Amino acid sequence: MQFMDVASLIRSVSPGALIGILVLLPALSGLLVFAVRLNAARVGIVIVTAWVVTGASLTLFLWGALEQRSLLFTPPPVGGVSWDLLILLGDGALLLIFCILGAARRSPQIFALALLQAGGFLWLEAGMKPPHAHAAPLAADWLAIIMTLIVSIIGMIIATYALPYMRDHEAHHQIHVSRKPRFFLFLLLFLGAMNGLLLADNLLWLASFWELTTLCSFMLIRHDGTEEARRNADRALWMNLLGGVAMIAGILLLAARGEPLSVRQVLADSAGGAAAQTALLLPMACFCLAGFTKSAQMPFQSWLLGAMVAPTPVSALLHSSTMVKAGVYLIVRFAPAFHNTYLSDVVAFVGGFSFVAGALLAIGKTNAKAVLAYSTISNLGLIIACVGLNTPLAMTGAVMLIIFHSISKGMLFMATGVVEQHMQTRDIEEMQGLVNTMPLTTSLMVIGILSMLLPPFGVLIAKLVALEASVELPALLILLILGSTMTVVFWTKWTGRLLSSAPSTPRWGIERLHSMYLIPLLLLTSGAVIFSLLVVPVLTQLVIPAVTQYYEAIRPTAAQIPPMGEVLQFPWLPFALTLTAAVLIPLWIMRARRPQVRDVYLCGEQVSGLPTVTFRAAGEEKTELLISGYYFESWVGEETHRRWMTAVGVALCILLFGTASLWK
Repeated sequence: MQFMDVASLIRSVSPGALIGILVLLPALSGLLVFAVRLNAARVGIVIVTAWVVTGASLTLFLWGALEQRSLLFTPPPVGGVSWDLLILLGDGALLLIFCILGAARRSPQIFALALLQAGGFLWLEAGMKPPHAHAAPLAADWLAIIMTLIVSIIGMIIATYALPYMRDHEAHHQIHVSRKPRFFLFLLLFLGAMNGLLLADNLLWLASFWELTTLCSFMLIRHDGTEEARRNADRALWMNLLGGVAMIAGILLLAARGEPLSVRQVLADSAGGAAAQTALLLPMACFCLAGFTKSAQMPFQSWLLGAMVAPTPVSALLHSSTMVKAGVYLIVRFAPAFHNTYLSDVVAFVGGFSFVAGALLAIGKTNAKAVLAYSTISNLGLIIACVGLNTPLAMTGAVMLIIFHSISKGMLFMATGVVEQHMQTRDIEEMQGLVNTMPLTTSLMVIGILSMLLPPFGVLIAKLVALEASVELPALLILLILGSTMTVVFWTKWTGRLLSSAPSTPRWGIERLHSMYLIPLLLLTSGAVIFSLLVVPVLTQLVIPAVTQYYEAIRPTAAQIPPMGEVLQFPWLPFALTLTAAVLIPLWIMRARRPQVRDVYLCGEQVSGLPTVTFRAAGEEKTELLISGYYFESWVGEETHRRWMTAVGVALCILLFGTASLWK
């Protein structure tokens, strides 16, 4: 009876109101934070917004689970003005801002790309007068609901974490006039724009939200105002504007064919036969290129690496729940339209190449945020490779990867930010002994790293699903195996530095963290563990229904999810417990024995012993013993591989359009 009451209550909630909360409330809260500059008010507004948006996303999820159908929604006019007009005016304002930024920064790339977009929109609206979607401009199917859960919950956790972080950040950089109001304005606006992008069915609305995320990321990357931050923000802006040009080009091509500018209608039309699908391949190639730029796939990876100059909450947001996930989502959303074509194969190889290249370059990095950035590029490449395979099994792996990667990567970035605030370094080498000085944070970081590597964590299971799905494309399978092997190298190397310590390392008690650091870290760490232990229900109740519903709506013949083979029949939980015992028991035995620490003999005259080790080297020079890892810079460094990787990435993008143009 109580369940029936709860179900009735959920059904009584207006889904349209929930969508309005998810899209508009973060933006309104951001404006309020910007206007009311009191610190206590800012904290209260962010926390209340986090709770309300999280509750709205969960309620929408429960509504979808109960109703088992897609939601179509048309927002009512505002003061007699339609939302189509408001979106059009907002898009014009955005493009004007981009033109002004290009002129102010003296960047011909930004200025030219903004003008191209503006010209495309003018031609579309004034010249072509395309048929607009007859249905509602906003739609929420199971896939969109899953993505809004990721954006709303993880994004709001990061926004809460940012409250103490930005205070400490400004204190460290000795910023006397606080920029926090502007920071939280764009942070919250970013989350609202992402939800709008995910829920948009009208392509013009989708393009507007797409460009709004570009503006927000630009403002957040350049937040500190240094010349390096401005330069890297400029690069991020012009590369993402290039994706915006690709998107408007795709929309123009659709409009020229007389297609209603509706995502659902375009996908439905692609199922109308081989001729209809072939006619849509060039617009689909444009959308895929837009997705590659946003998700920082080769050769567009440099903007995401440059974005690491931003404060850590920005990095966590970009990598877990906003910018890069927008690019992946766009390709996932349109995947059925290029199902079973050579274009889909090229998309798979773009992702597979980025998966290997990102993992290879991560091996040579000592900067923790750079390792995390390349890891994101690599994992997004794996997701896109799955989308390019374009089977229900591969798409199941892609959606699983999106969910589990978002949780683990958000937590790892936030933990790295806590370490940076306490140690004033991002260097992995300087994290040696961190297990002694910050045992709690180190433990959470190690769990986060293991969640990217080992069973029963969902990332590994999703990778196995991807490998199983790629068997029919052997060349891609080889890339996925190589990338997975390299992934193990950089993660285990970082873990080794965290858990190793020199005899001179001081031993502290468990560190005390601000509650708004500790609670977000514990929430995401717990999420990574709990969702992984419940991976079978997550897969069967969440992921497979999303993929099945999606393919049934577009291509009924492809709706059957192939059997998972032995992937989920493997005893993950006993294996994980055995592996945990194999690690913990030796550690317990070692700690039970009284350590006997002796001086190190260095084939020279000892000057001092522990806790520091110094010896007299050649020329009577006193030298301190330093132990560091080896990073193979000459083999896997950026300088060694950047040019040829960029060339391969460009060639694959050219092949993408060549395939779309020549496919018959």
